[in-house]
Amino acid sequence: MTVIDPARLVEMANQIGDFFAPYPEQRRVEGVRNHLRNYWDPRMRSDLLAYVADGHEAELLPHVLAATQLLQTEADGRSAYAGPPRFES
Repeated sequence: MTVIDPARLVEMANQIGDFFAPYPEQRRVEGVRNHLRNYWDPRMRSDLLAYVADGHEAELLPHVLAATQLLQTEADGRSAYAGPPRFES
């Protein structure tokens, strides 16, 4: 049973992606991933990952999709920690 409708999860994830859109690519992806990891209920993350795995990846912004792939890597027990953010000057 899902916590929130998957279409709503996609909408919310893309809204987070919109916030991070102006950032450089790596920061953009890490920002979305960190937000989903730190502020979303684990069931919401799990439902979003399952929805993407069911073939709905085209509904996500590219950097949001990349963030979900990092979350999936973490869920599989592999570390995706990229270290502290590095700012480009």
